[in-house]
Amino acid sequence: QTYGYNSLNGNWNINFKKGNPFKQFMLNLKLKLKQHFHEKYFITDNQHLIIGGINWGDKYAFGGIKPKAWRDTDVYITGEIVREVQTQFLKDFEMQKTWNIEKKSKIPYAGFIHQYQNVYRELTHLNKRYPDFFTPLESVINESGKVQISYMAHKPYDENELKLTNFLLERIAQAKKRIYWGCHGVRPPRIFAEYFKAAIERGVEIVLITNSKKSSRTLMVNGLMGWMYWECTKHYKYLLEHGVEIYEWQKPGAFHSKNLIIDDDFVSIGSFNIANGSSFHHSESNIVVKDQHFCQKVYEQFLIDLKDCIKLDINTFKFPKINAFDRILHERNKMIRKDLLTESIAKDLQNGHYKKFPLYEFIDIS
Repeated sequence: QTYGYNSLNGNWNINFKKGNPFKQFMLNLKLKLKQHFHEKYFITDNQHLIIGGINWGDKYAFGGIKPKAWRDTDVYITGEIVREVQTQFLKDFEMQKTWNIEKKSKIPYAGFIHQYQNVYRELTHLNKRYPDFFTPLESVINESGKVQISYMAHKPYDENELKLTNFLLERIAQAKKRIYWGCHGVRPPRIFAEYFKAAIERGVEIVLITNSKKSSRTLMVNGLMGWMYWECTKHYKYLLEHGVEIYEWQKPGAFHSKNLIIDDDFVSIGSFNIANGSSFHHSESNIVVKDQHFCQKVYEQFLIDLKDCIKLDINTFKFPKINAFDRILHERNKMIRKDLLTESIAKDLQNGHYKKFPLYEFIDIS
């Protein structure tokens, strides 16, 4: 059974009684472009989970085999955590199944979500509908093989909350030693950049891996005709000036991995990118592992990846004239937890210095 998440095929209805039909159309279009199900995970037999950045397709399947295939990271997990991911899948599946019926009544998706919240948060109907999915789990690992793993689903529109954005800001604020983060594109919201700056001032080392101009062209639609890399470079000057190290991937295929290391015992792997899309719009899934041995393994792979990168030099890099962090804020910054806001962003929000439809947000569909 297959259902499209906020499918392009329907719900383009315009309510002429509300007026501003063009504005309604643009809002529908924006949501179609921004409101993605970006998660990548795979579950079998209620107890085996693979989660990370890999989608279906040859460029993922042949990673490490064919030169132009993509570098990616996934994690294989067994144990109780699989049930949490499976429960979230069933919640999303049932919601989209219901939406497939409700959209015929011409209700907008946002209105449907509001009406569906009580059902979405209630899990008892899932246990009744899928009893075979919730039978007691057999032990699949020894006690000595257990590590502390948690799962985080990020549903900016479905739950009207920025769970992963808030959580990662918390973790960056607590970093004491290092932040190593790989991602196919570096386009962080301003608040992440300011958190990076504060971390470096505390003595934290921050190293990012992302795509070069050449490797980014293997991304979607020729890197959206070069826009992806060009947009990333608008963020680089601020980051490099404040001590962030940026390494660009040099292999023919794209760097698509999304692996975050903080200090010596924290790893997060999943679908979340260092970008406005993941922070404010996309439905994402990440696992978080608190374990020194696992963290060391991911760190060692990070060092291997660095060998296939070139470090950007602030003195020779040709920066675009536009600085992304000079732009007016997107209104969805208001969704960030108040206690996590930086002074400058809190001030802008308080003074109403934000915009609902900035162009760069409209086309940031990564």
